[in-house]
Amino acid sequence: MRDDRYHRRHFLHSSASALFGLAVTGNVFALPPDDEGKLPKGFREPTLTLNKLQVEQVDYPTAHLRADITIDNPNRSLTLTKLTYRIVLNEVECGTGQHPEKFTLPKKAPFDLCLPVTADLSAVPQLGLNTILQARLGEGVAINYVIHVAFDVGVLWLFKRHIKATLTGRLPLQDVVGKVSLGRRRGT
Repeated sequence: MRDDRYHRRHFLHSSASALFGLAVTGNVFALPPDDEGKLPKGFREPTLTLNKLQVEQVDYPTAHLRADITIDNPNRSLTLTKLTYRIVLNEVECGTGQHPEKFTLPKKAPFDLCLPVTADLSAVPQLGLNTILQARLGEGVAINYVIHVAFDVGVLWLFKRHIKATLTGRLPLQDVVGKVSLGRRRGT
């Protein structure tokens, strides 16, 4: 009986050390640097696709946009946290945002998400109010955009993986001009 308890205790102790690779540093448990980021066999990073970037409203100089994205998860269900994003228009960063809630990406399935994006058009020299109002609105006139998205996913219960994606495209200037509101500002 005594021998069984010894083997059981020894097995649990060695299993915990081998499985989790935890090192004790003072009173704090920490992962050794070489073990950070190791992922289970077969894990693949989720991918992002921009379905549509739509102009909701433009109260110059602020543009309210909506980015409809799909996150495709090829793994078991994952918890997504700390989603942040920033938008670049014509090579000038002009807005940032974050999704404050954590949510679960379903197992081996796509997940649709809507990101509200607020952009400061006055930060982009080529998008001044006079330029926008005087622009010829031909078919080919567009604003180049890049949306940088980053988030963490929990892999198993111990590791987190930081995922980054870049979504690019062209936003027709007609879409922006069609939503410009030149009404009176509040308080005037």
